[in-house]
Amino acid sequence: MEDKSKLFNSTSLFDKIPVSAEKVVAVASGKGGVGKSTVTVNLALALASMGYKVGVMDADIYGPNVPLMLGVDDIKVRAEGEFMIPIEKFGLQIMSVGFITDKEKALIWRGALANKLIEQFFRNVKWGELDIMLIDLPPGTGDVPLSILQKVKLDGGIIVTTPQEASIADVLKMINMFKADKIETEILGIVENMKYLICSHCNEKTEMFPVSDPKNSTESLGYKVLAELPFDNGVGVKKDNETPYYIDQKDTLFIKEMDKLAKETVKSINLKKK
Repeated sequence: MEDKSKLFNSTSLFDKIPVSAEKVVAVASGKGGVGKSTVTVNLALALASMGYKVGVMDADIYGPNVPLMLGVDDIKVRAEGEFMIPIEKFGLQIMSVGFITDKEKALIWRGALANKLIEQFFRNVKWGELDIMLIDLPPGTGDVPLSILQKVKLDGGIIVTTPQEASIADVLKMINMFKADKIETEILGIVENMKYLICSHCNEKTEMFPVSDPKNSTESLGYKVLAELPFDNGVGVKKDNETPYYIDQKDTLFIKEMDKLAKETVKSINLKKK
């Protein structure tokens, strides 16, 4: 069996990790299954459509869905010397553990090795010139997201949730991690995913997760709601032409909300083009 530790150099994770982008934003969630990677990918595409140079780092080690969503899940990364070359597609530069491992096998790595991989994604990837890098964090408040928040100078974080009371409780834990000592990363706002269904006949909205107690609503968290995304069963489907939903479905309400999110992100971090 290949010794995966040979992929990594001996640089200490306690060193400050450099980032090859003018701005860096983490996309986080308190739990899995709320659409964090969906938001990351579509936000990246929306920013690229605005003319920004965008990098996407898929730091979700154990569930790297970014390559699948962008139709590049069958591609393996190549190297130039000690540097890995990010995959380029749809105006994005992309790096994911999915490019260096077998997608059908479970990745069974302890925290230290997973952290080393993320360190390599910063130090040993030949990122081109970027205006912004989006980091798709693993869900929850575990070792890998904590290490990234501690060791990378972030310009902000976006938290994705579904508007369920159980999900809101997990968002509170994520907020506390962003606000912890030695992290203190600004939360740009909240994205509510799968907020409602739209009737195909009358265009009326139906709340998918009505909240009975306002104290357990997203608004109670005290952060701006950046976007309210409808449930759309076409978003996560891999099309035969491998074109992302964002590019194919420009007139849908989902995409209009993603464009709104992109504009809010640009404004919040004062993002400028190089």
